[in-house]
Amino acid sequence: MLCGMNIQFYDRYWTGGAHGNPAWEWDDKLFRRVHGPLLGKERVLDYGCGLGWGYQRRLAGAVGSYVAADVATVALADAKRKGYQSLQIDANTGTVDSADGAFDGASCIEVLEHLFDPLQSAREIHRVLKPGGVLVATVPNFGYHAWRLLALLRAQVPSEPEDKNKNRYNGVHIRYFSKLMFRRLLRDAGFVNISIGSFDNGSVWDIFLAAGHFGLISQFARDHFPGPLHLRFLQDLWPNVFAYRLRAVARKAT
Repeated sequence: MLCGMNIQFYDRYWTGGAHGNPAWEWDDKLFRRVHGPLLGKERVLDYGCGLGWGYQRRLAGAVGSYVAADVATVALADAKRKGYQSLQIDANTGTVDSADGAFDGASCIEVLEHLFDPLQSAREIHRVLKPGGVLVATVPNFGYHAWRLLALLRAQVPSEPEDKNKNRYNGVHIRYFSKLMFRRLLRDAGFVNISIGSFDNGSVWDIFLAAGHFGLISQFARDHFPGPLHLRFLQDLWPNVFAYRLRAVARKAT
């Protein structure tokens, strides 16, 4: 497989319930912070839509035409049930059945880290965008201070297994991006005017995630400490180190 998107795996992934909360939805502030460049676009592709948790409803309502795309049949059936247009992503090539330049915007949220060949998928998104079309994409940041220390001290990576208590080895993240590598990926796919920053809630207290059982301190801080004590302003000043997740805006040349 070029892109390594296994249909059966992701059908189980979306029906297993161990990876998220279907009731969780972004508030308007977060939605606009991430998807702002896509608002009002005529036709937008959501590449790797999954079950649409977080942002799908808002995005579909903020653009002229929303098209969901995924490798999982469960995800496509869910999109159709909601009344959205849908496209199957080819598991071998990462392609969708669409003409060149069919979209003026694309969303790719927390997808590229799951793929054996993220460049192939990024090139496919570039292909289906019109000249001047804009992509909004997000990935976890392997350069996050906690993960840097985790790699240094414990030789581990944050693969995010579905349930680490049952199986710590089946992490769904298989590609790891820093700000530099994220920019290179999009550049190599043909995008220009690439801007990368943060969008999630990083915390200086997450440093304890690299310290074994002391990681409970990080969770306690997230649950009980007020926002200012997390020093979240640092993720905007230095996203390469303090952004928990990275958000890119990139365009196809005119």
